[in-house]
Amino acid sequence: MRLSAVAICFSVLVSACAARKPHGSTTPTPPVNPTVDVEPLHLRAERSGEGFYVQAYDAQSLFEQGLDLMRQGDCDAANEAFDTLSAGFPESRYLSAALYNAGLCLQRQSRWEEAAKRYETLLRVRPASRDIKHAGFQLAFLYLETARWEDALATADALLARADLDSDERVEAMARRAAALLGRSEVEAAATAAQATLRFYRTRAEQARVKDPHFVASASYTLAETLRLRSEAIEIPLAAVAQQHEVLESRAQLLLAAQRAYFDTIRLTDAYWASAAGYRIGAMYDAFWQEIMGAPVPPPERSMTTEELDIYREAYRRRLAELVSPLTRHAIRYWEL
Repeated sequence: MRLSAVAICFSVLVSACAARKPHGSTTPTPPVNPTVDVEPLHLRAERSGEGFYVQAYDAQSLFEQGLDLMRQGDCDAANEAFDTLSAGFPESRYLSAALYNAGLCLQRQSRWEEAAKRYETLLRVRPASRDIKHAGFQLAFLYLETARWEDALATADALLARADLDSDERVEAMARRAAALLGRSEVEAAATAAQATLRFYRTRAEQARVKDPHFVASASYTLAETLRLRSEAIEIPLAAVAQQHEVLESRAQLLLAAQRAYFDTIRLTDAYWASAAGYRIGAMYDAFWQEIMGAPVPPPERSMTTEELDIYREAYRRRLAELVSPLTRHAIRYWEL
């Protein structure tokens, strides 16, 4: 019975489409090889009792079903509808939106790799879709989340090559690029990219200003991270006090520059990056204190006995602890904040 109803409805639909008059005509004209733009209809038969239950579905109904389930927060069921559409209707005009929304649903569940595959499929099979730009931004995020630095960099570069980005979108792509370079341990290149992002932000005209500070703060944080990494890359040598002091001074200058960059991040008032920057300041001071306390003791200026050397080293460590104790206070303060 259901099959008959479906068949009748489908027959009426096609007949009605074929009988449409051309625009402006006043008398009916017979169709000549009419082309009807109708979404394909699939029938699925399932045994029910002694007979069969036949279900009809098309791409539009699956897409609308998926959207409704997505709004209800049932991403598993929504993705089942979207994936059925993608597999059964590869030529449908709903394919691009189905792939994009499936990716969003999977992101909500932190299923990064599966979400990325949906966006990657969208870019491959619908390269002219209006969803391409937004899929690219989602992919840049997912690649960074999964440490796929090369893919993140390539995606950010592809986005920056577009001419249709507004100021917020361009800042996002630039910040993602800086983060990808940092992930690849290209510290100097990451610093340059982060500085370019901040310069772009500061030089926008009022009508083209960046409205959301999140990715500006991201770039500021990346810049701070490059300064911290440069500081931590300087090793404290086993050398005379004067030479150690020179090295420590270089490290401290970079540490203070990093602190200023973290402060700049906090001032942008984005909660996520402000809290990350505050934590990093504390961790940075703690790491510096730990390394100083574990640094090799400079050799004494005169020969000493074993007993004298023990006293010398103990006195040196005690004096050093007094000098660097402000670092631990800084660390505690920023962790508390």
